Order: sequence, then structure tokens, then C-alpha cells
Amino acid sequence: MTDSSAEVTVLLQQANQGDASAGSKLFRQVQAQLHSMAEQKLSQEQAGATIQATVLVHDAFLQLVGEEQDVDCNDRKHFFVLAAQAMRRILIDRARRRRALKRGGPDKKRADVGVENIAGRSSDDELLALHEALDQLAEFDPRQAKIVELRHFGGYGVEETADLLDVSPSTIKQEFAAAKAWLFRQLKQGSSIAF
Repeated sequence: MTDSSAEVTVLLQQANQGDASAGSKLFRQVQAQLHSMAEQKLSQEQAGATIQATVLVHDAFLQLVGEEQDVDCNDRKHFFVLAAQAMRRILIDRARRRRALKRGGPDKKRADVGVENIAGRSSDDELLALHEALDQLAEFDPRQAKIVELRHFGGYGVEETADLLDVSPSTIKQEFAAAKAWLFRQLKQGSSIAF
């Protein structure tokens, strides 16, 4: 474990014990890596995305270490796995809100159905479909779902994912390929979701 990894682990423990200054120090320590994760994920989003990487980082960090949160991170690796999950939840929630607004918001009882509404799925719909398929995958193979989450939503490479999950890179490659095939079948051929 490197000095910075050990420092992150110590800061996580202190923050979990209620030390507010440890939370600030922790954010400074992990901000660059979280920002890199967010930029990687947002580069896959549709053009004109309405969220910036910095906002995604801050929202995810607050979900993990905010004052009223009780997230128990064991170490640096666990923290970044949870950060990828938090970013996924934030993006899914935003997609749901945008989709609801496109359909008239909460006050509209019936969606208008016309040719222009049937033309194709939006990126929000694709993201939500992937989210639902990942939830199904997690029911029978949680590790494969976690691999997809880390690679797709966290922006991690094979080696980094292997390190975070304490498995070999070849295991990550094999299980990621199997998960992609399963998800592809679930999402039907012709899906434009990129892995």
C-alpha cells in the first residue's frame, strides 16, 4: 500500500468517526481521481450534457461522506467502488427526471404519442435501460455487475478494476465480456450503448 493509499484509508476512518476536517482533507486527496472518473463517464454521455464533471464529483462525494451519511468505507479501494456506484445513481436519477419532463412532468397524466415521439430512444432511455439490465445481472452475478459498473460508470480500465476487486486482469476481461454479451441480449440487438 502506498503512502497516499494509507493516508486515504486513515482519512476515511477519521471521517467515519465524525472528524469534519478529515472529510475536507480526504476530498483534496481523492478529488483528482474522482474528477477523472467523472470526465470519463461524461465523455460517453450525449452532447450537451447538463452536468459538469465537477458537479458530479461533489454530489458523489457528498453521498459518500456527507454530514448525514453513514457510509462505512473500509479502505481506498472500497471508497472508489462506492464512488462509481454513487456516480451511477446520480446519472440515473438525472436521466429519470429529464425523461419525466420530456413526457410532461409529474402533472401530465397522459403522454402524447406521435411519430416524432417514436423515432428512437434517447440517451436517457438507454441509460435507464442499462441500469435496469444491470440490476437484473446483479441478481444472479453480482461481481459481473460490479465489473460493468466500474468499467462503464467508473471509467476504470482492466488493471484498475482488477486491483479494486482483488481479482486477476484475465478474470476481469472474461467476466466483462460475459456481462457485455448478457447485457447486449437483454437490451436487444442494435443498442447504441457503448461499453
